[in-house]
Amino acid sequence: MAAENIDDVVDGLAGIVREAGRAGDRVGYFAALYRQVTVEVRTAIHGGLFDDGARMDRFDTLFGNRYFDAYDAWRRDRSGPRCWREAFGLLDDADTVIVQHLLLGVNAHINLDLAIAAARTSPGEAIHALRRDFLLINDILARVVLGCVLKVLVTATR
Repeated sequence: MAAENIDDVVDGLAGIVREAGRAGDRVGYFAALYRQVTVEVRTAIHGGLFDDGARMDRFDTLFGNRYFDAYDAWRRDRSGPRCWREAFGLLDDADTVIVQHLLLGVNAHINLDLAIAAARTSPGEAIHALRRDFLLINDILARVVLGCVLKVLVTATR
């Protein structure tokens, strides 16, 4: 699947979540978290919080397509970037808990895909103009991911 804009990213993630729910597939946990982050980013774009909303739509679309490419490669033949193979490879491990799945996905997506999306959105010296919006994306990611992980931990310890 290839997204053309942030709305396509939200829709693609929702499709993965639906499919995972029907199949009882744990891949849906990270996709649901990532969908929520993307909805928050889209809200910030529409609310004018970014210096360049159109650029951030492109950024988020590139970012989302990195995940879709890794997801599709894993589903097709268990290939893709190593960090994603490691994350997806533990989905069927009954000893791996939900929080671990979430954090493995966050690790792969942030430490690999976010930097690549930034460099492709604003190549060369243009990367400096992306700084403020990049930091805002990081704030949104941190807030949503932390909130989700805390909810899972609180629920798991009851």
